[in-house]
Amino acid sequence: MPTSIPILDAACMVNGSAQERAEFGDNFLKGMVEHGFVKLVNHTVPMPVVEDTFSQIKKFFKLPFDVKKPTINDPKKGQQRGWSPPGEEKTWWLESNTGDVESPQFGDNKESFDCGDPNDKQFPNQWPAESALPGYQKTMDQFYYDCGQLCVDLLDIMAEQMQVDPKLFSSRCTNEASTIRINHFPPVSRDILESGQVSRIWPHNDFGIISLVFPDRTGGLEYEDRQNPGTFIPMPYNGDDEVVVIVSETMQRWTNGMVRAGLHRVTKPVDMVGDRVPERWSLVYFCKADRHVNVGPLKEFVSPEEEPVYEDLTALEYQSMRNAVHYPEPTAAPVAVAG
Repeated sequence: MPTSIPILDAACMVNGSAQERAEFGDNFLKGMVEHGFVKLVNHTVPMPVVEDTFSQIKKFFKLPFDVKKPTINDPKKGQQRGWSPPGEEKTWWLESNTGDVESPQFGDNKESFDCGDPNDKQFPNQWPAESALPGYQKTMDQFYYDCGQLCVDLLDIMAEQMQVDPKLFSSRCTNEASTIRINHFPPVSRDILESGQVSRIWPHNDFGIISLVFPDRTGGLEYEDRQNPGTFIPMPYNGDDEVVVIVSETMQRWTNGMVRAGLHRVTKPVDMVGDRVPERWSLVYFCKADRHVNVGPLKEFVSPEEEPVYEDLTALEYQSMRNAVHYPEPTAAPVAVAG
């Protein structure tokens, strides 16, 4: 039987007793270790904020090209900011490039928009004119802060359950480098996605510590079944008030492979009928380590009998290295992430 990820009620994070919080933490850590994914309901990101953010991102992608053009992301800067036009990103290079086949002809069947800390001076955000999309920046900023707080709380809970300093992870993450990623998947022919040359998003791990993925009613998000590597299970939609938490590569590196990143992809909905794959939206928060922080294994997770599995790198070095892989010019070699 395929494994199902746990669905946990996060209300106890705010209103629960010490026992309820401990039970939640135990189940949360267990799900992250065993599956790489946990789904939360009754989380602390207010539903009106989530709904407003979804509404605004749909408006952004409908803006005329000339309005979006000034916000175009420059892949050479190493950190994504602004609009990535359809097909620019090529996630096939992250995990599918084994070196024995030619790269697919096309990139991902999506366009994206990325933004980070509202006060980031090193990699400033790129916004459309306020007159073109009133309230867009304000909405994104509020969503950014709310998601950041939820991630810090979850990192503290994980550390508590691991019986290490509760601030072990969150002290390395002030959310200065965390980002929002919004994706728009336009309608596409079923034949194109089934050709093996194009995907909505190819199988990949996220690069940060943990990620928050807010649901879209149109299916397509799938996670790897660790009992059957290479097999993917559709992520069910249960309601607008849920969020999927995903282990990312920095957490895997910090824990020396104890908590592994969750491999996932986006494809056509498993239950779709007809020849046209429907439009889809995705709203993601990438919780990342501060840029100067070492993302090599933490001493708490390397016993005297063990060797660190991963090398020491700053978070900015690692993020830039991984970002470069899926913007190949014109070819790129795969980057080893984990054993």
